[in-house]
Amino acid sequence: MLGERDYVMRLVKQLAEFIARVLKVASTQKADEALATLRAACGQALGMEYEVLSMLDAKSAVELLGEPARVLAFIQLVEAMGEVDAKTEPMRALTRYRHALELADVLGAPAGELATRLRTKLSR
Repeated sequence: MLGERDYVMRLVKQLAEFIARVLKVASTQKADEALATLRAACGQALGMEYEVLSMLDAKSAVELLGEPARVLAFIQLVEAMGEVDAKTEPMRALTRYRHALELADVLGAPAGELATRLRTKLSR
């Protein structure tokens, strides 16, 4: 049990570091760099390339990722990509938010807060 908890904590820490880097890059108006950083984060933190996961429907992506912590991390990465796109590509941002919400809905209860936040972003 401790090994699984360590894994989840390491995953959360890696995700936080990547998102912090992205927000720093995005604040300097370098959206392409920020998105590339997030794609790299997906590969490094989840062991799967973003391009592969983004081509799957939500149910298949959730099944492939397996553990709820990994799915939550992916949802947060997709949401962060939407945040980067919101400044320059608002329609693409909405598409990313919808994708993240679909993932959250498939995951269910563990993604409750994320789903609520995403619904708020989509209703604006």
